[in-house]
Amino acid sequence: MTQSYLTSITPDSLSGLLFSLEGIRDGIVLLNGPSGCKFYHSSVSDGQMIRSLDFDPLSYPEKWYFGQPHVPCTSIDNGDYVYGSEEKLREILKFLRDNVKFNALFVVNSPGAALIGDDLRGIAESEIKDRPVIIYESPGFSENMPKGHTRAFDALIPYIKKNNDVKDSCHSHIGNCHAEDYSRKTSVKGVHQKKVNILGLGLWRRNFQGDVEEIKRLCEMMGVRVNCMLMAGCYWREICSLKDADLNIVIAPEFGVKIAETLKELGGTEYYICESQPVGFKATELWAKEICKILALPNPRRIIEESEKIRARCYPLISRLNSLTGLPTGHPFAVEGRYSEALGYCKFLLEYFGMTPDSISILDKDMDYSKNALENFLSAYGVKSALEKQIMDTDGEIVLACGNTIGALKLKGTDFGGIDISLPALGYIDVIPKTHLGLSGAALLVELILNGLRF
Repeated sequence: MTQSYLTSITPDSLSGLLFSLEGIRDGIVLLNGPSGCKFYHSSVSDGQMIRSLDFDPLSYPEKWYFGQPHVPCTSIDNGDYVYGSEEKLREILKFLRDNVKFNALFVVNSPGAALIGDDLRGIAESEIKDRPVIIYESPGFSENMPKGHTRAFDALIPYIKKNNDVKDSCHSHIGNCHAEDYSRKTSVKGVHQKKVNILGLGLWRRNFQGDVEEIKRLCEMMGVRVNCMLMAGCYWREICSLKDADLNIVIAPEFGVKIAETLKELGGTEYYICESQPVGFKATELWAKEICKILALPNPRRIIEESEKIRARCYPLISRLNSLTGLPTGHPFAVEGRYSEALGYCKFLLEYFGMTPDSISILDKDMDYSKNALENFLSAYGVKSALEKQIMDTDGEIVLACGNTIGALKLKGTDFGGIDISLPALGYIDVIPKTHLGLSGAALLVELILNGLRF
């Protein structure tokens, strides 16, 4: 079957770059490019971190904002591609400098503007001299979104290095992943609350706010302080203090492995990678135990106890439904996502609910850190063939995918329960922040899956 073009569209490196930088709360992301490159990214960013109380274009009437509070844009046109965009750049830089509060400025060329050859750094640094100005001459051509996220981080490295001179000397780092070695390296006089950086989350996630809150909550339950939630609602000062952490925790390998490796090279900080994202009770318990072991902390008793309580609440609901209908055991599901996402959801639905994967559609296949783990897991249950079936052909009764894919399947008349796990979403307004990670996420997924199978 030839895959439909519309179902193959995924965000590119420019989107990864802009969404990542927009995840720095006290920074401004200036896009040097046509207005068409701005609108979608500004809209998504404002949906994830709301700055405007309405959609009145007069709320942001300046010509660079086009009524949107995020990603101001130079709006270059045909003439600028020939003669350069310096005049427009200087105009908006002066406006931002004199009228907007920010601690760091990120100037990003759109793919077309990257071909012009303007001296972005010289122009920007001549207008803004009292705050960091980070330049992205190219957003990456035809690269995927995770690579755009890594590209966003790479330009921050000089500022992370500078912080090395003022680093708190009592904050030692892990030399390797073995708890017994770490405990030997931590002096008694230097005892302090362990600090971690969280890598791999960001505005591109469907449940961005809920993901951040749940991971922070779990860390607090382990007695661990989150030093920086990198480019996921963090502040510039937190980025500059990345090397102060005792451990870097990679939630999504596609977005965090390269960054974790770089941070280890810069300061020796060890990292822990979630091969599958912590989706479900078992995965969350294992995640917490391994982190506590690495940091030489006591067993995460509070997390285990909470997990047991939520399991006890879920079990009779599943048992009663199963006794009447046979659901959910043996019923098919489909997942669309990157390898680590697919692995997390597959483990939970297959091992906890006893459901069977009908289709597993992988995005950004070249980001394959968790590929072997997923294939080995599916092979162990004899269901590896699910990787070969396109999601638009699925017979799954539960479909976990983006809103576009769920909508397209609904238009085909397919009867299933859809759970949007990535953007674009279905448009449901979350008053209470949701997540599929951790214990709160496991409880929500039980609720969504049981109701999705029934209605």
